[in-house]
Amino acid sequence: MSYEEIYKLHFHLLKIYEENEKHSSPYQSEIDNFKRQLNLFSGDIVQRIFVMNQLIKIYEKSRESKIKWCSDLYFKI
Repeated sequence: MSYEEIYKLHFHLLKIYEENEKHSSPYQSEIDNFKRQLNLFSGDIVQRIFVMNQLIKIYEKSRESKIKWCSDLYFKI
């Protein structure tokens, strides 16, 4: 897999996360910080992939609490 393909995969995943985020994330300041970094590293695809990977980790961290809440609610019933 080439860097370009990895970049496109990360870009697509981030787009999906952002489209499905209905409310501001508790990690919004971190997300904004990494988005600013994406603009700084516009020339180096490896650095852009790294920053995008950090953004994906933040979105997944945000989802953990939602998943835990759903499972707790389910098992209480």
